[in-house]
Amino acid sequence: MQTRVVEITNRHGLHARACAKIVHVASRFRCNVALVSGVRRASAHSIVAVMLLAAAVGSNVRVETDGPDELAAMTAIVSLLSDGLDGRS
Repeated sequence: MQTRVVEITNRHGLHARACAKIVHVASRFRCNVALVSGVRRASAHSIVAVMLLAAAVGSNVRVETDGPDELAAMTAIVSLLSDGLDGRS
């Protein structure tokens, strides 16, 4: 299992388009990918679950990956989140 904490830098937080990008990236991997914000936990394979995290700018989100390609998934998700979800924060 891989675990990293990332700060949300996108000025709109995890809005619908950002959540769709997370789900799109997570769907490329076979491992389980979860996002945790506060007491809420969401599968990164579900756009509704990710949106319900309601993570605003400045929030810390813990990314957890577990499975055969967990390291590659962690790298991709953390890169996406660190880049502001679209390169424009």
